[in-house]
Amino acid sequence: MAIKQFNLADRQRAARKLLITVAEWKEGTNTVREILGTRTEDSSIEYNADIETMTDIRGINYTDVNRTQPQQTFDPFLILGGSKLGAFLNDIRRRNATTELNNFTIYVITAFIGTAGAYDAEKHDGCTIAYTAIGGDSNVNMPIDVYYSNDGLDANGKSTGAPVVGTVDKLSDDFVFTPESVG
Repeated sequence: MAIKQFNLADRQRAARKLLITVAEWKEGTNTVREILGTRTEDSSIEYNADIETMTDIRGINYTDVNRTQPQQTFDPFLILGGSKLGAFLNDIRRRNATTELNNFTIYVITAFIGTAGAYDAEKHDGCTIAYTAIGGDSNVNMPIDVYYSNDGLDANGKSTGAPVVGTVDKLSDDFVFTPESVG
C-alpha cells in the first residue's frame, strides 16, 4: 500500500478543522450522526500508548509499543439546541443507562489527505462516549470523553482487530464511508 501524501501546498499547515471526529449511533432503526467539536476550542486525539522499555545486558535500550488506547476529550460539550448527541446522552444520564454509552461508531476523517469525493477516514466500532459532568456557570455544559475501540467490523459484522480504513465522499455528517479494498 502506497503512503498517501497530504493535499496541502508545500509547507502549508493543516488547519484543525481538517481533522474531523464524527459520532454515529442507533436510535431504534435509524442511524444518527453528529460531527463533534461545536464550540469546543481545543480537542486532540491522545493515543495513551502502552510502552515497555528494557535495557539488555549490553546496555542497549529497546522500546516496544504494545498497543495504543486512543481517547479524545470535548470540553466544553455545550448543551445546544439541535444537538442530537447532547439529547441522546442526556437521556442516557437521566435514566442512568450507562451500558448504552459503549455502542458508538466513531469516524476520524483526515480531510488533509485525499480529495473531494475521497477524503481519508477510519472507522472505529464499539466505542464509548462518556459524560464527565453536567452544569456550568452561565451555560449548561456536559463535557464528554470519547474512548476509541481500536477495532472495526468487516462487511459480515466480524471484528477486524483494527479500525477499518477507507474514504468518505464529503465533509458533513451525511457522508458515505467506503472501506478500502484489501488485496
